[in-house]
Amino acid sequence: MKPLHYATLFCCALLSAAGPAAAEAMEGDEAAAGKAAPSDDEAKRDEDAANAHGGGYRLPGGIHLGGMFDAAYERTDRSADFTSGKNAFRSYHHLLFLSRQGDDIPVGFSAELLNQYFYELSTRLSEPRSRLRVLAHAGKILVPFGPDPLFHKSYGGLTGSDQRTLPVVWSAIGAGVRFSYAADGLSASDEVYVVQGFDLSAPEQILNMQRDLVAYDGARIAFGNRLALAAGPLTVWYSFYWNQMRFGRLLIMQAVDVALWRPSLPVLNWLALGAGVVRAHVSATDKFGQPGASSAESGYFHFADYLWMRAYVTAGLYVQARSGLATFNNRAGLAYDERQADATDGSHHSISIVYAYASAQVMLAYYWNFEKVDERPDDFLRLQVTYAF
Repeated sequence: MKPLHYATLFCCALLSAAGPAAAEAMEGDEAAAGKAAPSDDEAKRDEDAANAHGGGYRLPGGIHLGGMFDAAYERTDRSADFTSGKNAFRSYHHLLFLSRQGDDIPVGFSAELLNQYFYELSTRLSEPRSRLRVLAHAGKILVPFGPDPLFHKSYGGLTGSDQRTLPVVWSAIGAGVRFSYAADGLSASDEVYVVQGFDLSAPEQILNMQRDLVAYDGARIAFGNRLALAAGPLTVWYSFYWNQMRFGRLLIMQAVDVALWRPSLPVLNWLALGAGVVRAHVSATDKFGQPGASSAESGYFHFADYLWMRAYVTAGLYVQARSGLATFNNRAGLAYDERQADATDGSHHSISIVYAYASAQVMLAYYWNFEKVDERPDDFLRLQVTYAF
């Protein structure tokens, strides 16, 4: 794997949350090298080498500086009418990262400086370059839920600032311990963590997972675990999140994600794909899941999935299609309850052309958004230029 320093890994994770084109921008160097996307444990094994040879700017004292900035032209509020919509100019990324990590540094740190999206201290608990690596970190951490390093990639078919399922930047005060092991082409990692969770302001409030990350009456402690298994170009993630809220409400969220990244086979080595699903269940009382609990304890659930496929034309040029469903406040079925449908329920689809060269990237994408009821003109075109270092 091409070495990436620790700050860049956090940059990957954060920028995928902060904007729709960040994943493609940060993957540009890996794509150009024809390498597989790094799994969490691979990244940690390469962390020390990355500190010596990684990207960004190396400052005295082993400090690394990195960032990402962009500008986008959009044609928003479009319908089927070719002339519909209005013009908009936006910037999704204006971020600066600082980190200090390495085997010779007992306690390291990583932070996003401009918006303070995250800041954390970390320490390695295992021997340097051991096959089994253990890393503890604490502060305002990025919640490790979903695929890594893109922590909640594309649930619902939209990603970053566009997506409507999870927080745009999901970070919270807390701590975690990450275990990783790699041998003979196989690797595994597991992270357990405790963070500030979601809460409700009223008994009948429907949980909004993008805005209800606040404790209305004291701290709401959430526990989580993410397991990743990788073999060659194939990686599978399982994520679990448990959060006791007020009024006896309990949030149990689970996700499964799979990625296949450019396998070393003729033709297929120019292809990549990923799929995932997340289900967030909010119980009516705290008795949900306990022996003897009735169906009346079940409450409601939010659901989202995604599928993306990418084809490389050259090392730096690719075409990507992405699709997904997002539904909320479902009380029946596995993914969608038509009796509860409103304009927030729908499917989202996009196709994009991306060209990356050195630290710059240009993306042209079109997004189709379909509501289950009350269809509205909210499709859009985006032309975005991004620079990452």
